[in-house]
Amino acid sequence: MPTMSQDSVKALPMHSRSAMSLEEIRDAMAALPPSLDGFKGGWASINNYESNLRRPGIEPPASTPEITAATDVLPRMLRARFYYWDPAPAGMGDQQGHDPLVTRRLNAIDVMITEPAEGRIGLLFSTRTPSYLGKGDGIIASLNKILQTRDATIKVDRRQSHLRLMDEEIFLWLAVQHRDRPQLAADIKLDQIAGISSRDTASRTADLRYGVDFERSNFLTAVAEKDTLGPIDICFVHHVGEENHSYEVRLHVDGGFEVRRNSLHFPDMLDRPELMLETSLFLAYSLIPRFNALYAADAANWSTQRVDVIQSAMAALEERYKSLKAVLEKQLAGSEG
Repeated sequence: MPTMSQDSVKALPMHSRSAMSLEEIRDAMAALPPSLDGFKGGWASINNYESNLRRPGIEPPASTPEITAATDVLPRMLRARFYYWDPAPAGMGDQQGHDPLVTRRLNAIDVMITEPAEGRIGLLFSTRTPSYLGKGDGIIASLNKILQTRDATIKVDRRQSHLRLMDEEIFLWLAVQHRDRPQLAADIKLDQIAGISSRDTASRTADLRYGVDFERSNFLTAVAEKDTLGPIDICFVHHVGEENHSYEVRLHVDGGFEVRRNSLHFPDMLDRPELMLETSLFLAYSLIPRFNALYAADAANWSTQRVDVIQSAMAALEERYKSLKAVLEKQLAGSEG
């Protein structure tokens, strides 16, 4: 059930050309509701009330995707949900007398559609799982059919993101800011780099968890060898008036993210039934772009500092292994004596 309202959200942004307005896309979606007849997936609003999610052999209540006006922090957007039915569990579909109405459960994916530029739309999906998004009769296939009613050459670009961060160096920049200047802005403070992934020149990946800093040798190695860093797990506090809102988020270079309800701490969170939806949209369209803007604003300084950071990592590793070598040689000399 990868919707924006569930307790764990993994958001993936994509981008597409479009010859249709948000109103036209909404109307086309409204003409394609989900149907139990043939288990045909279709569109509805993101309203969770009596949605019937995870129940077998039943349709969601009839509804229409909605367009919300722009606010101080969010752009104007079309909020839509694509409902579909999961296949029968492995092996059950071949059993004699099998009734798919008993085994095929209702599922859904949310998508938020914005207009970042004329003739362009941005899409924010509530899952990062390719097998959910890429089904032949799934959400992206349905979006393509809708967009192609106006221009047959249009397809959702799965490799591009309208929310993409400036570049992958932002992850090293964040680690350095946490060490040197955790108060990124008057209202944003980095508390911890909880984890980070890296990829070397041979495309081999490594994951560091349970805290990452410049005392950790495998992180120093990744920095010294100029591995491609990211995604990154960051803990930060957003000051909102007199309140502190605490987040732990996995941030991807495409501007997407992963967040869990139990990693959020807001004073009023128990009084917010739409907490995960509101948090996901605020992260996507306000907080994460703020991180990107702060990184871009520091570009001139970072171009020099980055070299110093890499050289310092090399020197720290050299000194560390020099000391370890001396200890080992002393131990060997003692054992021979």
